[in-house]
Amino acid sequence: MPWRGELSSSQADEKDAIFVTRPEPANSANSVLIVDDDPAVRKLVSAALTARGFHATAVENGARALEKAESFEYAAALVDLHMPGLSGMETIQEIKNMRPDTNVLIVTANPSLETTLAAIDEHIFAYLLKPVDVGILARSVQRAAEQYALVKRNKELIHQLEVERNALRERILADRKALERQIAASPEFVGESAAMMLVRRQIAEVSLSNMTVLIRGGSGTGKEVVARLIMKLAGYHNEKNNVKINCAAIPETLLESELFGHEAGAFSGAIRRKPGRFELAPSGCIFLDEIGELPVSLQAKLLQVIEHKQFTRLGDTKTIRVNSRILAATNAPIEKMIEEGKFRADLFYRLNEYSISLPSLRERVEDIPSLVYHFIRKHGNESQRTAGLTISPDIMSRLMQYSWPGNVRQLETVVRRFCLTSKQESFLSFLGQEVSDSPLLEISLPAPAASSTPSRMLRDNEIESIRQALTLTGWNRREAAGTLGISYSTLRRKIETHHIRKA
Repeated sequence: MPWRGELSSSQADEKDAIFVTRPEPANSANSVLIVDDDPAVRKLVSAALTARGFHATAVENGARALEKAESFEYAAALVDLHMPGLSGMETIQEIKNMRPDTNVLIVTANPSLETTLAAIDEHIFAYLLKPVDVGILARSVQRAAEQYALVKRNKELIHQLEVERNALRERILADRKALERQIAASPEFVGESAAMMLVRRQIAEVSLSNMTVLIRGGSGTGKEVVARLIMKLAGYHNEKNNVKINCAAIPETLLESELFGHEAGAFSGAIRRKPGRFELAPSGCIFLDEIGELPVSLQAKLLQVIEHKQFTRLGDTKTIRVNSRILAATNAPIEKMIEEGKFRADLFYRLNEYSISLPSLRERVEDIPSLVYHFIRKHGNESQRTAGLTISPDIMSRLMQYSWPGNVRQLETVVRRFCLTSKQESFLSFLGQEVSDSPLLEISLPAPAASSTPSRMLRDNEIESIRQALTLTGWNRREAAGTLGISYSTLRRKIETHHIRKA
């Protein structure tokens, strides 16, 4: 018989139990499929591998091998190339298609260049020639089984990682949704336009991180409101650890001392030691408003704080370490300032780890009614006049057509003046228009119930405005949209959203 190796007589004379159908092993990592038309080879190899701890299953042809492979995955398969019926190479191809992780070892007495090249194409684990030493065969099978186990373990870890990643992604998404709902319920954050929905998602997203945030937008767009929301949602609830610095409001000669502090005698008038704002909030949040006004001489020192979390006071050599999170805001064209040499590019890149751009009020005109109602509630309550205040769709339409160069801050000022005078003419006076001779359709703002929420009140007011505009135009939706100062598609969407029907 063309096989070599040390095999005890008890092993060599083992009964033909290998030809009896046995239950497949529970663990495929130590299982081997033997495919050979020679019963003596099957018996010898099965006995040798069984003696070394493998679970050996032997079959006499390719068809039987495919039946076994279909019902169970083996760590390794020993396949003879020359068998009646399905050839060895065809059997190998079918096994690899069915069980890609199974390592196949060719055992043949008739090697050829053709089969060798085919074995390379099929990524055969080993190509063994008969007669094969049983020890060499067993070691080859052992390596094949070990590689199989590693591949399986790797796939398990990848699957586990993917499961954990999906779970983490779902938790993060749930947290973001919760934060978005919290932002929507905030009395300071008003607006349902697409632009503000994006800002809301960005706030929820970045609040969960520790990234430096650059908030960009024109004057009066609400940059400080966004900064306060990020601080709140990020967990910086202790206001003592949250510091706001308006870089444009502090003289350049005092700004470095204000930011980083000074020692006594550091400069004329420095009578005693003074801690800087960064030192006062070592683990809090620093909001640098109008960062574009920061002198170039201080930009390098701020960059050091961001990169290395450390700085020194004026007149001192001791290093102070901090772990402050930095939020910055600007309405300046930073990119143009970099080209002009007025702002450091490296500082901009560090501040701009995450950027939030706030739209102007003209870019979110559909939010003007909600903002007007919000400011009426806010400042009407101050003068205790909310219940008696009225506003017409015509006035609202004119407000929505105004350019609002001062953005939300300007709108709030105008509404506050209206709350003081209780006269709609104050709007027209601001807009530079005369009061129309035709009567204005008035919409009363009901006093809020104790259980009402700001979002519910805004929704109710919006519904009432739409109903009044539709009534005024005889339910001509296009005319009503023009009256309200919104697009026809926006009005139609709001009618569907609020289920507004003609009585």
